[in-house]
Amino acid sequence: MKTRDTAEIMGATVLIVDDDPGVRLLIGAALEMAGFRVATAPDGRSALDEFRARPVDCVILDVVMPGMSGFDVCSALRAIPENRHVPILMQTSLDDMESVNRAYDAGATDFSSKGINPMLLAQRVKFLVRAKQTQDRLRESEARVRYLAYYDPLTALPNRQRLLQVLEQRVAWAALRQGGIAVLMLDVDNFSRINDTQGQAVGDSLLKEIANRLQLCLRDTEGNAHQLDHDAEAKNINDWVARTGADEFALALPGVSTVDTAQVVARRIQLALERPFTFGQQEMSLSASMGISIFPADAADAEALVKNADAAMHHAKKLGQGGVEFFKKSISTRAAKHLSLETDLRKAMERQEFTLNYQPRLALKDLRVEAVEALLRWSHPQRGFVPPDEFIPLAEQSGLIVEIGDWVLREACAQARRWRDAGAPNWQVAVNVSGVQFRDGTLVRRVSSAIDAAGIDARMIELEFTEGALIEYSSAVNKAVKSLKNLGVATALDDFGTGYSSMSYLRHFPIDTLKIDRIFVRDIASKSAGNAPLVDAIIAMAKSLGVATVAEGVETEAQWQYLRNREANQVQGFLFCRPVSVEELNRWHTDWLHSSQLRAASVA
Repeated sequence: MKTRDTAEIMGATVLIVDDDPGVRLLIGAALEMAGFRVATAPDGRSALDEFRARPVDCVILDVVMPGMSGFDVCSALRAIPENRHVPILMQTSLDDMESVNRAYDAGATDFSSKGINPMLLAQRVKFLVRAKQTQDRLRESEARVRYLAYYDPLTALPNRQRLLQVLEQRVAWAALRQGGIAVLMLDVDNFSRINDTQGQAVGDSLLKEIANRLQLCLRDTEGNAHQLDHDAEAKNINDWVARTGADEFALALPGVSTVDTAQVVARRIQLALERPFTFGQQEMSLSASMGISIFPADAADAEALVKNADAAMHHAKKLGQGGVEFFKKSISTRAAKHLSLETDLRKAMERQEFTLNYQPRLALKDLRVEAVEALLRWSHPQRGFVPPDEFIPLAEQSGLIVEIGDWVLREACAQARRWRDAGAPNWQVAVNVSGVQFRDGTLVRRVSSAIDAAGIDARMIELEFTEGALIEYSSAVNKAVKSLKNLGVATALDDFGTGYSSMSYLRHFPIDTLKIDRIFVRDIASKSAGNAPLVDAIIAMAKSLGVATVAEGVETEAQWQYLRNREANQVQGFLFCRPVSVEELNRWHTDWLHSSQLRAASVA
């Protein structure tokens, strides 16, 4: 205990203020033995000078002194901002309650009679100093919490909450003067890919440099300040930049009321991001999708300004990278529909509105069913059937895809178990997974959990992911694919040929199957046969890598015959069977087996 106490007060300084040199000597010796540093002053004026020169952690103050009394010194010390929380212990030989009350009224922390054992006094000072240190830590923590409530710790920029506060003030200022304010929201394009491929440290450094460059893009308003009547008004025309999300930033531009002026700032930002960022030996240029809303034309308050700029930004992202969109009422309508659909999507799980359909994959050589692909379907009680290309991207943007993906995995594994228990053919079940599901590194654990819960062999499951996921989350995908392979789960690269994969790129990913996208299969048997050489190249490349191929979207006999002659492994498409429910698939398979037997008999 003694060691801990000494460590806590080590380096703390106590100021002794007393006109009696003997008292200063005795108390000072006791405090030094207790581990304190000691400073002394013979009177009040000297004490104030000493404190201003060197702030202390505790003051022991005599009440009766020539010149300034201890009460006056205590009040003067409390008037110094740095001394507001420093404990002051007042000592006197007076024993009346009036002196005690005057001491506390002057700001004393504690009060004692003179003549107390100096060693006991040192212990009392220890308690006061420890209490001050604890309070200092609490104040620092509270200050940190207040800071984090309104500022981003990485870039030191204001956060979304602080931005809204500032905008409320700026909007009120602009409304009184019939002025304008533009809000520009921007999202750095493909930033998650940089984080995934380069690591979080590089990503964080990049965000800090982006913040610096955005601040340099702010307009110079100092030249306009002299035109204003008051300094308080001058600050209301200053531009602000804030970090509002992981890779999202916002700019508030007071005084901007036209599209042309806002466009100038947006162009300045684009040029700033296009300038290469250098990390080690590597250089990279960036782009950002931006949305802009203007007060009072687009919104009447701060929150609506930010919301509309945000909606315009998301609209810009859909149109392509590096775009700038100004808010329009049509965007607001789409955003409202988007929000309504997201709300319904969040409720769909608990309302059990999701189902799985299955589409068979057939061996090309004999058209025997070898696998089925599980395809998610959403039937809403009011909306009816919601197309997957409407709700899947929304689930990915909102993060709901992780929870929905878990359900799909569990249900697909459970269905594989039901087929096995019913003595049905041992089909492999292919499940689509989003790139977002790879992001947090928990996908392998989730897959393993679903397989264990169903009690099936891991080889009965195949996970399909797109080229987009492979590119955007390459590091996470690579790690997961290797772990899945060790688990026994097969993997397939879906929509192959639509992204940027190359043979050298694929060598690093131990996938089992390439699925040739339907857009390449569509015209392989037409007169132009535009994509036929590409399909031939994909099949040849896959064979050289020891990877199987599945041709998607086979709809005609001519397409099937072309693929059959090129020795693809499996085919899938409407020519054979559409995605159907489990009951319909079982009936179709019975009919398919019967027709296959008839075909075989006719050939014989």
